[in-house]
Amino acid sequence: MDNFEIVDFNSLSETAKTLLRAAVDIRKRSYCPYSNFAVGAAILTEEDWKIYTGCNIENSTLSPTICAERAAVPKAVCDGYLKFKMVAVAAHQNDSFTAPCGVCRQTLSEFRGSDGDIDIFLTKPSMDKVLCTKLSQLLPLSFVSYKKDSVINNCK
Repeated sequence: MDNFEIVDFNSLSETAKTLLRAAVDIRKRSYCPYSNFAVGAAILTEEDWKIYTGCNIENSTLSPTICAERAAVPKAVCDGYLKFKMVAVAAHQNDSFTAPCGVCRQTLSEFRGSDGDIDIFLTKPSMDKVLCTKLSQLLPLSFVSYKKDSVINNCK
């Protein structure tokens, strides 16, 4: 992935900092007794700029496990928000940043902002450095809906 930037936390906008803090805070509520890999996510809605958070919730049979991003999305949707401006993900990996998994990337693509994209911020609990990118960079060939994305009209 070439289209990202790693920046100092303090160089970010106040909105991005608030979103990242929310992701780090909710990470503490993760239920991860099997992997011990806690993840927190925070979503900023495009309309009203509300923040919704989620943490990963594991299950012993693994497939019902819920990722942090997919824990936050339904909370926003239930309140009527269908466009997201920013997403922050916080987890701890020694040598890397934790990005949304493939299922989460595709789920987020369903709720892209009016500009057709979502800003993504990845951090560790220390929040000293932040990887900044866009959903379109994480999922360049996302599956699209022939209804929602007017694919049917573009294929002639």
